[in-house]
Amino acid sequence: MKYFLGFVAGIIFIFLILNYLPESEGRYYDCGMAEWHPDIPNAVKEECRKLRYENWKSQNDKNTI
Repeated sequence: MKYFLGFVAGIIFIFLILNYLPESEGRYYDCGMAEWHPDIPNAVKEECRKLRYENWKSQNDKNTI
């Protein structure tokens, strides 16, 4: 009987802990898959292109100096 009560108390404890954990907001996309994956929205694809261009530009600026 005490094992059952301990089990029930543990389940309630886990439920309470999970209920009060902060939820992660937003979604995260992998820009490496942005060009070919059909489920990634076009706005995200555009942002990934901008990020890739900025990264490419900064790498080229470092190489030319």
